[in-house]
Amino acid sequence: MNGIADFMSKDHDRLDGLFKEFQSKKITEPENVKKSFFDFKSGLERHIVWEEEILFPIFEERTGMQGGPTAVMRMEHIQIKKLLSSIYDQILKRNFETESLESQLFGILSSHNVKEENVLYPWIDQTLSLEEIKVTFQKLN
Repeated sequence: MNGIADFMSKDHDRLDGLFKEFQSKKITEPENVKKSFFDFKSGLERHIVWEEEILFPIFEERTGMQGGPTAVMRMEHIQIKKLLSSIYDQILKRNFETESLESQLFGILSSHNVKEENVLYPWIDQTLSLEEIKVTFQKLN
């Protein structure tokens, strides 16, 4: 069985692909932009829920850190969700000139994902027992 790091990193990759698809469709298939962005937005929001409701509490309980890295990541999640909403609002108005918002979103996601993939996810894999990882996977699906 692959670990939490592998599963969550692959979801990052899947989301990156959906984002690139959205950016491409703005040019090639504007009639499909709304659905394309919605797929990305809803996938990223689900990913955030997995982190905030399942993975962060594990980290916080085991480390005793309530105001550490997960607090920073939660603040970044707030920024990410605001940007997702702003982009979606523009798309609903059929304004596809969202490059500035996309750039801000990509900037936050880039550093955010690195922290998760290099620190949080591997820490969870190294700390949890095999049985605990199985239980965590059940919650993620």
